Amino acid sequence: MTHPLEKVLPRVKAPQRYIGGEWNSSPHGSGSRVTLAYPDTYEIGASNFGLELVRHLLLRSGGFDVRRAYHPAPDMLPIHRREGVPWVDLEAGEPVSGSAVVGFGIASELLFTNVLSLIDLMGLPLRSADRPGGSPVILAGGGGISNPLPLMPFVDVFFLGEAEDGAVELMSLLVREGPREERLRAVAGLRGVLVPGITRGRVPMARARSLEDSPAPVRQIVPTASVVHERAVVEISRGCTRGCRFCQATQLARPVRERKPETVAALMERALRDTGFEEGGVISLSYSDYSRIGELSRMLGAVEAGMAVRITQPSLRADTMKRMAGSGRRLKGHVTLAPEAGSADLRRRIGKPFSDEEILEAVASARDMGASGVKMYFMVGLPWETEGDLRAISTLAERAAGVGGRRWKVTAALSPFVPKPHTPFQWAAQLPPEEVRRRIGFVRSGCRRAKVSWNDPEAAAVEAALAMAGPGFSDVLERAFRQGAVFDAWNDLLRKDVWFPLLRSCPTRVPEPGDALPWDMVDTGVCREWLLEEYRRAGEGLSTPDCREAGCTGCGACPGDVPPLPGDVPELLEPGSPRADVPQTRLRLRYSREGLARFTSHLDAVRMWGRAVRRAGVPVCMGAGFARRPFLKFGHPLPLGMASTAEYLDVFLHSPMPPGEAAARLGAVLPEGFRVLAAALVPLHDPAPDSGGILEYSISGAETAILQGIPGVVAAGGERVLTDPSEGSVRLDRLLEGVPHGVITRTEVYKRREDGKTVPLLKISEGD
Repeated sequence: MTHPLEKVLPRVKAPQRYIGGEWNSSPHGSGSRVTLAYPDTYEIGASNFGLELVRHLLLRSGGFDVRRAYHPAPDMLPIHRREGVPWVDLEAGEPVSGSAVVGFGIASELLFTNVLSLIDLMGLPLRSADRPGGSPVILAGGGGISNPLPLMPFVDVFFLGEAEDGAVELMSLLVREGPREERLRAVAGLRGVLVPGITRGRVPMARARSLEDSPAPVRQIVPTASVVHERAVVEISRGCTRGCRFCQATQLARPVRERKPETVAALMERALRDTGFEEGGVISLSYSDYSRIGELSRMLGAVEAGMAVRITQPSLRADTMKRMAGSGRRLKGHVTLAPEAGSADLRRRIGKPFSDEEILEAVASARDMGASGVKMYFMVGLPWETEGDLRAISTLAERAAGVGGRRWKVTAALSPFVPKPHTPFQWAAQLPPEEVRRRIGFVRSGCRRAKVSWNDPEAAAVEAALAMAGPGFSDVLERAFRQGAVFDAWNDLLRKDVWFPLLRSCPTRVPEPGDALPWDMVDTGVCREWLLEEYRRAGEGLSTPDCREAGCTGCGACPGDVPPLPGDVPELLEPGSPRADVPQTRLRLRYSREGLARFTSHLDAVRMWGRAVRRAGVPVCMGAGFARRPFLKFGHPLPLGMASTAEYLDVFLHSPMPPGEAAARLGAVLPEGFRVLAAALVPLHDPAPDSGGILEYSISGAETAILQGIPGVVAAGGERVLTDPSEGSVRLDRLLEGVPHGVITRTEVYKRREDGKTVPLLKISEGD
């Protein structure tokens, strides 16, 4: 069956965003169809761990056909709207509108207009009250809906909190047979569920009691296209006791729960083996506060060494960096630190009580451990911020830049302050964008050696308006979308000409301490009295100690039990850079790339094969150095959109393996559309597959093609074309232009011998 996007894919950039077929994306279950949607492009959404976790929970339950869908990129979106092309899922290419439930994972308020855009692409009325009874249920969850008010007229059901605590039960009730209203009333009483128009009173957020006992996704999807974060991921802890007063995540995720180090290491090893990723990563709000960080570091170090991978860690606190300095560990690239404010006084007010000296000691420790620079995160426009605080940012960044030599790089990354619900700073005002921009300029003027980067103040203003919205703001959101606002999280696409006239017509009121708050229907478990006390202490310049150090502070999120303080980072004298493996045999593969896989670029195919050989467990040679990569050589790049039954790859092995066994192992771990056709051993010093050769192509779907003027054409007859790279550059893109409705397939590749004759590079026998 033809994919509904197949004819338009050659007209857009990065068509591999839309083709699916990634490793571990199948099987996708059976039962009622549920589509998990991320309201941004594939590159961003495919990296979202929250959606991966929900998918894992639903598949594990066994009752759902789970699909995925992402927002079309800016070049594809007009095609959908202008030509009526349906918005389809990645698993089967079927319209998302045919799902029983469409669940949106929303990480930020700036994605709200994209949610409306996708509801519109489904052909549904924007407002749930206007939709017919057979429409899919629109569900929303994620960290960006701590204040659901702006989306309430458009969303049928909100799930507030952590998916392990009730997401499967919620989905099971929503996909049942029966009237839509009846199903919505059935879920309204569940923990963490808010049904607009039905739910009354406060809704306590869902919480997983234990992270150790919670399911963790191991068979993670391996994107064929390049995405933001390409790595196997394990969540090591959830929650944070630091209580930074601007930070929403630290309030929404309390209390702290941890996985055991041995559990984390086992999950990481399984995920790396099953995905073939060359990199792993751990997820935690505060990695430095993991109570058994020493044991975890040692165990993950063993996984790194044994699997020739790199396991990255989140940004480290200044005190942890100092503790690591004597451990013998080495760092690569830039290290991130987050002082957040320039002066010690303002850092105390916001809940990050570090002195300048502690921060600079951490910078020096990073330098001594081999880092090439430091990226320091600061906020601009914080409550009680003075010109002296701004000057202190420049001073601290310049002092950090002076720690190293000429090649030492320091960046001060500035973000405008955005007040968020359920934090002590929800009672603080945000400065106007023009004032924030002036303050950013002031910091820049004080920096000479340190580089300064910054986030868009106008985008921060829109984010704050959406985050702190009260009743009636949904009308503003709808008007913004209908006037063209979409992709608000992209600085170059933010429609300031649309948003700012609307914001001026409906200004957001800063609540006074003690006022009823628009988002009071959400119960995070942290009591308002504690938040008010934290806001008062901030105004007085007082910090609140971590409850692990000073005992329970009474936030209300737990019975008073607190995790232990983190242990020391163990000494680890890392071995020198591993040497490259010595090749013993060389395996040549002939493989095909057909169907939608022909829209996979050459670079994406190279990355895919590197992960496939890891998954297959063949004894591939690994290169030297910190980031070890498999030793592979490829044939001529295949133009995007062209199918092939004659792609070639050489795999260098450090120990012998029969070609048939290696081919079987590799063929079993390839994503959809790739297939191993033949395998044979060739001499170690044989020329690479892309050196010389005559390539033969067949053109289907077109009676004639204009071939004149194409360098390298040896013969052209009927529907066959021979091209010889030795005769000049071969412009196969011109062939594609000549047959826009056909498919060009590379069918044979020949290797030229010294005597001028040609022999097959890798012959496929009858029956193979």
